[in-house]
Amino acid sequence: MAAVQQLRYALPGLSLAILGLPFYIYVPLWLAEEGGYGYGAIGAIFFAARLGDIATDLPVGSIADRGFGHRLPLLGWLLLVASAAVLIGAPHPWHSGLLVLALVVLMLAWSFITIPWLALPVLLSKNRDERLAYNSSREGMLLFGTLIAMLAPGIFDANTLRVTLAGMLGFLLLSLLGLPSAPKGRSALTSSYRQLLADPRVRHLAGPWFINMLANAIPGTVLVLFMREVLGAEALIPLALLSYFAAGFLAMPIWYAVARRCGRLWSWRLGLLLSAVLFSLGLGLGDGDGYWFIAISIGTGMMLGADQAIPSTMQTTLAQRLMAEQPNTAVAARLFALWSMLNKAAMGLAVGVAYLWLGTQQTGVGTPPPEWAICAAYIVAPVVLKLLVFALLGRPQMAYLGHEDGGDV
Repeated sequence: MAAVQQLRYALPGLSLAILGLPFYIYVPLWLAEEGGYGYGAIGAIFFAARLGDIATDLPVGSIADRGFGHRLPLLGWLLLVASAAVLIGAPHPWHSGLLVLALVVLMLAWSFITIPWLALPVLLSKNRDERLAYNSSREGMLLFGTLIAMLAPGIFDANTLRVTLAGMLGFLLLSLLGLPSAPKGRSALTSSYRQLLADPRVRHLAGPWFINMLANAIPGTVLVLFMREVLGAEALIPLALLSYFAAGFLAMPIWYAVARRCGRLWSWRLGLLLSAVLFSLGLGLGDGDGYWFIAISIGTGMMLGADQAIPSTMQTTLAQRLMAEQPNTAVAARLFALWSMLNKAAMGLAVGVAYLWLGTQQTGVGTPPPEWAICAAYIVAPVVLKLLVFALLGRPQMAYLGHEDGGDV
C-alpha cells in the first residue's frame, strides 16, 4: 500500500515535466518567430513574467497553509488549460502587456499545482525512509517525464504532438484527483515568513539550496554556446541532454539507497564533490570532443539524485520538525513556496549573470565571446559554486541535518 500511495503522489510529475519542457524551450522560440514579436521583445516579456512568477510564490504558500492546499491544484489546472488555450489559439502578436499578463496567469497556475504538491510529503510521511521514498519517487517521475518530452519531438509529427499535449493535460487532471489525502486535524494557524526566516535552520538550509540551484542553472543558459563554439558539436546537444537526464533517472534508486545507508547530509556532499570533479574535466575538452563531453554528461547526470531528491527530503524533514515544535501551526506550503521562489530566482539570476559576463567579453557586436570566457561561465563558475555548497554543508550549523538521520521527526 505504501508503494501505491507513493506512486499516486508522484504521478503528476509525469505530466508536469512533459508539459513544462516544451513551455520553457519551444514556446518562447515559437512566439519570437511565428508570433511576430522578435527575440528581444520576447526576452523582455518573459523576464517580466518571471518576476511576476517569483512574486506570487509566497502568497500561494500562505493561501495553501490556510487550509486551501487541497483545492489549489484543481484551480491551477483550470487556469493552466485556459491560459494555454488562449496563448496557443488566439492570433498573435498581442500588446506586450497582455502577453505578460497571460504568461503570469499560466505561471501562477503552475504554482497553484506545484507548491501544495511539493509540500504534501510533509503531511504524508512519518519517518526518514518514507520521506526519502516520497521525494525520490517524485524526482524520478519528473526525470522520466523530461526524458519523454525530449524524445517526443523526434518521434511524433506536429499534429500528434498537439494531441499528446492535450492528453497530458487530461492525465494531469486525473493524477491530481488521485493524489493521496493529507491527514485531517491540522490547525489553520500559520507561521509568517518573517517567523520562518527567523529560524536559523531555515536560513542555513536556504543558502546552500539557492547557491546549488544557481550552480545548476548557469550551465543550462550557456550549453548551446559551449557545444557550438568550444566543442564544435551543436548537433549533439539533444544527445547530451538525453544522456544527462537518462543517467539521472537510472541513478535515482542508487542515491536513495546511499542516503538510507549513509545519511542525507553525507550523500548530498558526496554528490556535490563528485559532480564538481567530473564537470571540471570539461576544461580539457576542445573542438571535436563532443562524445567525451557526453561521457562527462552521463557522469554528472548520475549526481542528479543527490542534487534533487536529497535536498528536498531535507526540506520535508525541516518542515516536519517545525510543525512538531509548533503543533498548532501550519508551515509546510509556506516553506516550500520559499524554496520554489529561491529556485526561480536562481534561474533568473543565472541568465542575467551568465549573459552579462559573456557580453563584457565580446570583442565586437555580433561576434561570439572567446572560448575561455564561455568555459569560465559554463564550467568554472558552477564548479566553484558546487564546492562552496559542499563547504557550507560542512559547517557546524548544518550538523542538525545529519543528526536527524538517526531518528524520526
